Amino acid sequence: MQCLVDGSTVHVDATEPAVIPLDAAPDAIVLVHGAANDHRAWWPVAPGLARAGYAVYAADLPAHGGSRGPLCTDVAQMAVWLLKVLDACGLERCALAGHSMGSLVALHAAGLAPQRISHLALVGTAWPMRVAPALLERAQNQSDAALRNMAMWSHQQQDGRPLQPELVQQTLELMQSVQAGCAQGNALATDLAACNAYADAPDMAARVRAPATFILGAHDRMTPAKAASRLREALPQARVTTLDAGHALMSEAPDAVVQALATLLAQKAQRP
Repeated sequence: MQCLVDGSTVHVDATEPAVIPLDAAPDAIVLVHGAANDHRAWWPVAPGLARAGYAVYAADLPAHGGSRGPLCTDVAQMAVWLLKVLDACGLERCALAGHSMGSLVALHAAGLAPQRISHLALVGTAWPMRVAPALLERAQNQSDAALRNMAMWSHQQQDGRPLQPELVQQTLELMQSVQAGCAQGNALATDLAACNAYADAPDMAARVRAPATFILGAHDRMTPAKAASRLREALPQARVTTLDAGHALMSEAPDAVVQALATLLAQKAQRP
């Protein structure tokens, strides 16, 4: 589906629930992708959530995938934009799940509007989400090389070789298409700089009122599970699920991600 935010077209991949309640609207979950990605990163997960009875929305951030508009240059700007997407989709209240950079966006949005967020899932997250200076420089000046590095680092390896090379290739092709399709600048460099600079996680976490969960990869080299420790301290009531996966949890362990999200969504949420 398409909607308008700030006068620019936004692409939202919407999946209807397999079973629609007779007496109420289905619960909704909005999925937020990571750096140099778009809604397709959530394709392995969205059908399972729909089968579990949830309405699933996955929006492309500005200048990513099918969304137009200028690139957002920081996480707070992305979060404000995301809340406008909820308005455009008619979602007064919903769950949020974000992956990598998207986890910071989801956290910030939940802090800005805690009354609107019923549940919060942080997938493949870390804070601070530091990006190596060499990768920042490569993203700016040799973006394809940076994308190839990131695709490899996003997946499990054994003896220096990916366990599932076809998934590495899928990840690379997705990021290359997003980067090539960005007419507003360098999506990869802008996204990585936003991750690196984000400083508001503790303040936003203190405002969250929703049940929350961390879904982390035991073999994640991009955002290692231990790098989420400060966020876990800021959200002490949050459940933690660690999966046998790398950073690309949705493609490496889709069923387990669906189960972790369904477990979160089954928790009773406080009403605003």
